[in-house]
Amino acid sequence: MKLLLAWMAAAGWMLSVTEAQEHKELPKPGKEHMVLRQQFVGDWDAIATYEQGGKKEETKGTESVKSAFDGFWLVIDYKGEHQGKPYIGHGTLGYDPMKKKYLLTWIDNLAPFAMWSDGDADAAGKTFTFTSEGFCPDLGKTVKIRTVMEVYDATHRSLTFYRPGKTGAEEKVGEIQYTRKS
Repeated sequence: MKLLLAWMAAAGWMLSVTEAQEHKELPKPGKEHMVLRQQFVGDWDAIATYEQGGKKEETKGTESVKSAFDGFWLVIDYKGEHQGKPYIGHGTLGYDPMKKKYLLTWIDNLAPFAMWSDGDADAAGKTFTFTSEGFCPDLGKTVKIRTVMEVYDATHRSLTFYRPGKTGAEEKVGEIQYTRKS
């Protein structure tokens, strides 16, 4: 009897959700989503420079950014090298209208954890600043990370990473310069 009542309650809930959806218009991407699509979607050549453990490195890579999930999210796929090894990263970029924040996620083959960031854009929608926490191999602990995306024009943009150094002061640790492929 309890199983029958539970099934009936679940069926009733599903019916009410379906009914509500029929009478309510689904959300549509807003101007913030459009700004992201217009500036980031495409295929990009990348030159990455990093400094870790006192060593500087410059590598080349490629990035593909696609609009997905009905225009709410961008899906980012990066391929390159890091410390002489293949580097593959995957992320998402979007805007949460409830929080009024841009959201950035990232996973890659060099770390067993995900990065979750939120941030804001400047008034022109050309500079996006994100904050998150992540593991710092130089310090051996979790630290606050600041990531800045800058759009210079239709074919050039950058991504810059900052984190605390050994003294605790914020330091620039990496930068990627992007050029849109023809």
